[in-house]
Amino acid sequence: MTHTGGMNMYRHILLAYDGSEHAKRAARKAAEIAGQFKATVTVVTAYPKSPSHILGAEPITAEEMEAYWEEKAAETADLFLNYGTSFSKVVRAEDPKSLILDTAEELDVDLIILGSRGLSNYARLMLGGVSQAITQHAGCDVLVVK
Repeated sequence: MTHTGGMNMYRHILLAYDGSEHAKRAARKAAEIAGQFKATVTVVTAYPKSPSHILGAEPITAEEMEAYWEEKAAETADLFLNYGTSFSKVVRAEDPKSLILDTAEELDVDLIILGSRGLSNYARLMLGGVSQAITQHAGCDVLVVK
């Protein structure tokens, strides 16, 4: 983050996105901030390594799972284009906390934006809160959107 005239300037924003309502609100906030600061946005979407992690779902292949999550990440495209913001996507079968933190460090982002919740109550209990882990371990500013 650079400082200009007492104002924080975000150059690169990471948006953690899973398609949930909280993530959609976070995407709108990311687009607003990126538009204001002419920042680049990287949309990061993590999904389960094994399709069998989805309870009650029909069996699907790894390729179908990847295509589904690529499509979820692409939902943000129009939003960023409307704000004139350049963006890229990182979509991987990985633990969300690790992928978000590693990508933020690798790309030297200034701000991570994510929704306050994205998982079901059961999954949150089993995996732990992503937003909590990111706020504790990120090396940059974090905005958690409710």
